[in-house]
Amino acid sequence: MRIYLSQSEPEDGSLEHFTNVATFSRSVMDSEATSIVCDRFLSSFTYNKVEAVLDLVLQKMRIGCELTIMEPDFYLISKHIFQDRIEEELINNIVFKSGNLKSILTMETIEKWVCPRLEIVSKHFDEKFCTAIIKTRRSQ
Repeated sequence: MRIYLSQSEPEDGSLEHFTNVATFSRSVMDSEATSIVCDRFLSSFTYNKVEAVLDLVLQKMRIGCELTIMEPDFYLISKHIFQDRIEEELINNIVFKSGNLKSILTMETIEKWVCPRLEIVSKHFDEKFCTAIIKTRRSQ
């Protein structure tokens, strides 16, 4: 099962789309997912609940499953603001795009929460959209 967790609609219509954790938890069995994309999904939860939500996501992954996490990055947003490299309107569109923002994370925090349970396949920043993108894989 290929899953898309986000408040936004996926571009790929073949993905199973979930906007809330309750429906995701009920609809996907443990170790059933072959691919999961979290597109601004984690930041729709308060900071103290994000790790528990991520644990649930990891529970649904089968061996070999790839998890892609895309979240606004607090450090990158701050850097752009302090260096005056981004317009106020654009930063507001980036940060509040989903209309559901309850926390802002960093790439380092996300990495800390997924390691050592998942292998980091790749990670990079999308400077234009102030987003951290982390691709991981469950190897065991």
